[in-house]
Amino acid sequence: MTETLKGKEQCLNVTSLDALAEHGIKRVCVAIGVFDGVHKGHQLLLRQLVEMARLQNAAPVAMTFYPHPRAVLFPNNPPPLLVSPDRRIRLLHEYGAEAVVTLSFSESFARQTPDEFIRNCLHTPRVEIKGLCVGREWRFGASGTGDVEMLHDLARKNNFVFAAVNELLQDNVAVSSTSIRRAIAAGLLQKAAAMLGRPYTLSGRVKKGHQVAGSELGHPTANLKIKYGVLPPCGVYAAKACVNHSYFPAGVNIGVSPTYNRPEDKSIRVEAHLLDHNGNIYGRQMELALLEYLREERCFSTPAELKMQIDQDIDEIRKIVISHDPKSG
Repeated sequence: MTETLKGKEQCLNVTSLDALAEHGIKRVCVAIGVFDGVHKGHQLLLRQLVEMARLQNAAPVAMTFYPHPRAVLFPNNPPPLLVSPDRRIRLLHEYGAEAVVTLSFSESFARQTPDEFIRNCLHTPRVEIKGLCVGREWRFGASGTGDVEMLHDLARKNNFVFAAVNELLQDNVAVSSTSIRRAIAAGLLQKAAAMLGRPYTLSGRVKKGHQVAGSELGHPTANLKIKYGVLPPCGVYAAKACVNHSYFPAGVNIGVSPTYNRPEDKSIRVEAHLLDHNGNIYGRQMELALLEYLREERCFSTPAELKMQIDQDIDEIRKIVISHDPKSG
């Protein structure tokens, strides 16, 4: 069991439905899904869960999986997660789940029949299920042979309520984690944000870089080691950074820093310059909400030309951040 910090609060996350009883939760309604990104389709499901739980006088609980099932079933082509497991838990709580059950997904887990999944994951003598909701297209059990009809029969036999929630359509396209990944990879940040219900966020830990941005350019950057997320195309972005629960306007460069032309290092880097922040953040976790694409990454003749462009970028970034959130100014 882990408890993820949500500001000053703690988000309850356990590894089985039965473990909820140890925290005084013995009557639940459960929404099941991978919930990668906790996008607007997931949010619709969670609203159904919260209302169901209210009517049944039960705790709303989200049940999810880690690792991502496709990463286990197709290890040579795992999907890049839109958010970290910790952020997913925080988001599930923010959208109404009182607790999260994260089931460990493995090859043996994937081989369970639908009946075995129900018996192993949804039956416990200490916690009573009063309601269940899933997406209408959700499948479970080996080869996805379990479906909503099976869950509907289960609900009828066990006297609890059940809801199969329709996919959410946006511009005649189903909102899904896959469609959001495609939008981000194509640089369509506004389309991704519309499906997420919030700006797309990259997260990572701050590591040491080449350390020329501060000494030569007067604009020190934080180099992020990105573990989760999909990188948009290379370029400069206006962003809002969160570090130590504080928020700052930020300029983000995604690319190879061509002005410095390091042939030995052509790896794509994520570098963030936090406006109005001077503290040491090495080793800290940072989240970057990417608001708008500003310009392409360019090779300048001299560092002085690059510094002049960065000064112009900063003025534009401040305007963009304020336009997205007037309180930021």
